[in-house]
Amino acid sequence: MDVLVCGAGIAGAALAYWLRHHGFTPTVVERAPRVRAGGYAAGLRGEALDVLDRMALLERAEALDLRLGDTAMADECAALPVAVRAGDLEILGDDLAGLLYQATRRDVEYVFGDSIATLEQTVGDVRVTFDRGRPRRFDLVADADGLYSRTRSLVFGPPERFVRNLGLYTAVFGLPGHFGAEDGGRVHRVLGKAAAVPGTRDGARARCAAPASGRGASQALISAYILAGELAAGGGHARAFAAYEREMRGFVAEHQHLGREGADQFFLSTPPQEGLDRTTAARPHVMRLKDYVPGFAAERPSPGRAAR
Repeated sequence: MDVLVCGAGIAGAALAYWLRHHGFTPTVVERAPRVRAGGYAAGLRGEALDVLDRMALLERAEALDLRLGDTAMADECAALPVAVRAGDLEILGDDLAGLLYQATRRDVEYVFGDSIATLEQTVGDVRVTFDRGRPRRFDLVADADGLYSRTRSLVFGPPERFVRNLGLYTAVFGLPGHFGAEDGGRVHRVLGKAAAVPGTRDGARARCAAPASGRGASQALISAYILAGELAAGGGHARAFAAYEREMRGFVAEHQHLGREGADQFFLSTPPQEGLDRTTAARPHVMRLKDYVPGFAAERPSPGRAAR
């Protein structure tokens, strides 16, 4: 089965990995000329770490942890409400996307500098035209290029029909490492405004990071794993899509709730609901990762051999 994945970020590259792992032929199209740089820290926890482990990438990701050996930054993160804490592993988004790209680039076709122009559903496939490349046909198209995706709008309509605005505006950007964050992160809040400046391990740069739920990267890794696995389980794409919805719905709904809480507590400076935070942290939605095929875990690379 030929699958077109739109977007070479964390979700797109992870989906390409697992599709290839299950024997599909993924193609990734990305509007940017290369893997995108920049972005805020991606907090990974729980099952997302299990996914990285099954990809034989966990040790490499751990080596990029922003808090490695930085107790001051760990203390700053511990002081934040649970809804906006990063996770058990904190890694720059572009570092994680680059790690996934390097793990897939030899086995997956990446088309940079192009994007989907039109989609036409037929009885047996999807006809796709591109802004620059020649038209092609695919068995499936998976969109992973962000909240305000043009590709998603082609299928479902304008994003305004589906996006719930939390009343927040966030700017994420890099800073030289001389704003007092070299020895750890800094957080400042006043009514209606917040600034977080986490330092990196080498002190060479920081950025202003303000995600509302802190779960986006984890959801990207887990959803890619589950979608590819359900497609590989057989029974057609309709069955796979329905199973994917069942597996992910509770997990996503919980994080949407956390995002709304995080907006109120962190950005609008309302009093933290410590009891609710502790309950949420102690009893999160349980996501059990399936083993979709025998011998499912990724083959661990031998010395000198690239992971696949």
